[in-house]
Amino acid sequence: MTLPFAGEVAALAAAFIWSVATFLYTRTGNRAPAVFLNLVKGAIAVAMLMATILALGDSAPDLTASQWLWLAGSGVVGISIGDSAYFSAIKRIGPSQTLLIESLAPPLTGVLGMFFLGEAIGLTAWLGIFLTMSGILWVVTEHQPRSRPNLPGLAFAALAALCQALGMILSRQVMVTSEVTPLWAALVRLGAASLVLWAVMPVIRPGLVLSRETWRAVGTARHGWALFTLAVFLGTFLGIWLQQASLKLTSAAVAQTLISVSPLFALGLARLGGHPVSRRSVVGALVTLCGVALFFR
Repeated sequence: MTLPFAGEVAALAAAFIWSVATFLYTRTGNRAPAVFLNLVKGAIAVAMLMATILALGDSAPDLTASQWLWLAGSGVVGISIGDSAYFSAIKRIGPSQTLLIESLAPPLTGVLGMFFLGEAIGLTAWLGIFLTMSGILWVVTEHQPRSRPNLPGLAFAALAALCQALGMILSRQVMVTSEVTPLWAALVRLGAASLVLWAVMPVIRPGLVLSRETWRAVGTARHGWALFTLAVFLGTFLGIWLQQASLKLTSAAVAQTLISVSPLFALGLARLGGHPVSRRSVVGALVTLCGVALFFR
């Protein structure tokens, strides 16, 4: 028996967990390259997922060859390519502009879902998407710098949004047509993404993984590796598991939109940490909450 709005709750839980993980990543104080951190967190999370599957006795799903490929492909597109483009965009244009362009992901997911999955999204859901993303954009553009556009950075951000949408659609297609569990789906997606990254990394950044300085950089802060592992457990292990659960139980567009409210949770965590929150941020958060509320009608 599925609880009412279980998919929506799972998506919001994933958004909250990712905001906590982001906060922990900033506390590790490491200076290791982002691509190296992506490799390590993927490997740790895959080990956690495999251990959980063995502990729960979750047997392998009975999928066709094409379904295995669709699921693995969603990980390569959404995590390997999408995350790499996301990190590249942040490096070039900063988090505010990156999140601004990434706001295209939920409507893109909705359009792709209609064309490829036949998911009909009602007027109320579209209004919820509009309000939710408007509130987020109102917050993240508060300190938007006025400068000449960085076209490569904008292109990477747009690529990240497209890959997020495609990854959600590819994964959703398998989740609704098979009995695969969210745990196995998370393992296949993350495992495929990690394999691709580990295969490509020696070519584009030779010697990075074997460098002692790179590994030491992760633990420059006190308890750096412990905080990093906790962030991986929350953000990658639990986060992707909950993301797959939301895709199993609600439409791809709704799941993507609710997961996108992670910056608002980060705002609340910053306020709890003693950082001031502007009136504009409060208004944006209230608009976002109104949009989220429409999904629970």
